[in-house]
Amino acid sequence: MKFKLSSIALSFTIVFTVLLSGCAHQIQMHPNTEKFIESGTKINKVVGYHISELNRKKIVKTAGGGGDKITYSPYKDTESVLFTVLSNKFKDVYLIKSLEDESFIKENEIKFIFIPEIITHSSSSSAFTWPPTKFTIDLTVKALNSKGDIVWQKQIKKTGEAEFDEFKTDFSLSARRATEQVFLQLAQDIEKEISTIK
Repeated sequence: MKFKLSSIALSFTIVFTVLLSGCAHQIQMHPNTEKFIESGTKINKVVGYHISELNRKKIVKTAGGGGDKITYSPYKDTESVLFTVLSNKFKDVYLIKSLEDESFIKENEIKFIFIPEIITHSSSSSAFTWPPTKFTIDLTVKALNSKGDIVWQKQIKKTGEAEFDEFKTDFSLSARRATEQVFLQLAQDIEKEISTIK
């Protein structure tokens, strides 16, 4: 009898632990790119961007609502919008797989190489739904010249928000809004400042 009671108690402990641990739900950060419209004259320079393989494969887990977590791939999810921003501002854009590939950089006359660093945070005001009501992106982008020197750097931090009535059909909405705001600001900063960099 004691054995049976111990087994039941153990079962309840396991179930309770699982409930407390919450679940991890996958979301996507990539935004609607309709607002990323090419405007004005492109800067007559060829540029590249570099995302390390480690970052491209990186999966991040942060807080959602109801004690649950959310997971996403910040670099993989935002690579296309980074490419869009650069393509709208420069003559040509190349993916630089390795910063050590000097021959590729020289042959393609790449003037700048943009390298993003992404830090994220999420939270929710809801105890009953898991999608985050707030999602913050802290984006730092540095540009290297062909010699590897940092010639430009910008840090941008934005927060996207979404309530239940909005995200019930798009669980990733707050993250998408944060991504959109950050990269629209990056596009503006590039247009204002990068033409002055030599």
